[in-house]
Amino acid sequence: MALLEVDGLCKSFGGRRVLREVSFHLAEGEIVGLVGTNGAGKSTLGDIVAGITAADAGAMTLDGHPYAPLSAADARHVGVGVVEQLVRIDPALTLAQAVFRGTAQAGRPQAELREQARVLLTEVDLDVDPDTPVGDVPHFVHPLVETARVLAEDTRLVVLDEVSAVLLPSEVTRLHAVAGRLSAQGRGVLYISHRLPEMLEVVDRVLVLREGRIVLDSPSAALDPGRLAAETVGGPVSLPVRREPAVAPLSPPEELPAPLPARPAASEEIALSVRNLRVPGRVAGVDLLLHRGEVVGLTGLRTSGVQEIAGALTGELPALSDEAVLHGQKRSLDPSGDGALRLPAYRPDDDAYGVDPGETIARTLTDEPWGALTDLRKEIASLRRVIKTVHRLDVKTLSIRTSVGALSGGDQHKLALARWMASARDVVVLHEPARGLDVRARQQVRQLIDEATAHGTSVVVVSVDPDELADFCDRVGIVADGRVARWIDTGELALDSVRERIVEAATSAA
Repeated sequence: MALLEVDGLCKSFGGRRVLREVSFHLAEGEIVGLVGTNGAGKSTLGDIVAGITAADAGAMTLDGHPYAPLSAADARHVGVGVVEQLVRIDPALTLAQAVFRGTAQAGRPQAELREQARVLLTEVDLDVDPDTPVGDVPHFVHPLVETARVLAEDTRLVVLDEVSAVLLPSEVTRLHAVAGRLSAQGRGVLYISHRLPEMLEVVDRVLVLREGRIVLDSPSAALDPGRLAAETVGGPVSLPVRREPAVAPLSPPEELPAPLPARPAASEEIALSVRNLRVPGRVAGVDLLLHRGEVVGLTGLRTSGVQEIAGALTGELPALSDEAVLHGQKRSLDPSGDGALRLPAYRPDDDAYGVDPGETIARTLTDEPWGALTDLRKEIASLRRVIKTVHRLDVKTLSIRTSVGALSGGDQHKLALARWMASARDVVVLHEPARGLDVRARQQVRQLIDEATAHGTSVVVVSVDPDELADFCDRVGIVADGRVARWIDTGELALDSVRERIVEAATSAA
């Protein structure tokens, strides 16, 4: 008998049908992957299973009994839990209290919770003091804390909704170990993710959701990332083509495959040069050279110093350098001084992606004031640009008057990034620009970056996702112990080779 049976689920938001008669099953001890493009209905389906939203039609059974939760608390009461990428936890709680909130042990004295919480936090790769307030730990830690909470509950079925999107490869490995432990205990796992190679490593079966319908139900062993990507988008997926490297590789290539067709090369002109960048206690000395139109990636473990390097470049952290030169002009890394560098940065740090969720798509993508008759031609031209952007980014909407908050998270992210990149000039820093996006949306983001670099913008991409770095960057710096331990030149490597080298280098540098 199946642990979960889903039969004919339907769901609409406004006039848009998101789920169309979705049916599938999930057995005890089974890990089932759920994939689909942004807006395909994955999170909506996960929310229905977890009791966060209700279906318009259809039925579910759990352990053979009718299952129709009225809320997430109702679902937890019968053994269904969810871990989402964007978790809201009271910052005043300690980590121990956060782990046990909503469980039978909630409200017990901190001293009684501490050791149990420490064990659970260790299982999700968090070596932190359980007495630490939630508000004192980075936001990426919150989904891991929520995963520990699921382990603390008597949960029969766990929905993991894009939890891996903000995790390093080593942290994803630990998440998969947790999923394996849940499976071994006879619990079921519904694993929602866009990171296809990683997902195939852990799931038993894969469901592909396209335009609100399940179009593929296959054992994971019968799939590879390329075929799964094609099934997800409903057609062949073209691999991104490479640029020619801006400068010659530092060492001879090692048994390289035939190079992919080259994108236009970055200019030889130096846009940014920083020599011996230091952040006391975190960054020991980094040299950074960025050419005009070049895309450089930075990655590393949480304690590597990579975020501090980015913070120094954007003026968020005080830093030192022997020299910093932007387009031939000397700059300071002291954010309080004259001539500070302060590179503009994009961060998809919250569920609003930096835009007003109550505003329409049209207003979000338009800066000019509207309403005066003398602005009619400009207004029409602006609306045409908005419609072109919506079509080009494949935003799932019936109207440009739709509020941004009614869109899928991926479509919100794409629109926010398109708005930000439209004004990007000189040198910019992008944090996780393709976080939580499907393979087609990644190509659309790559196009936004390519358009900017073609006009001379230089980009620093800070990311934990090796696929994102391999897709977007000309060079990738692996940061460890406050230094760049290795540079990987991507220009003459296939995508899989770049990804493997990034993971290998990040692991060996740890």
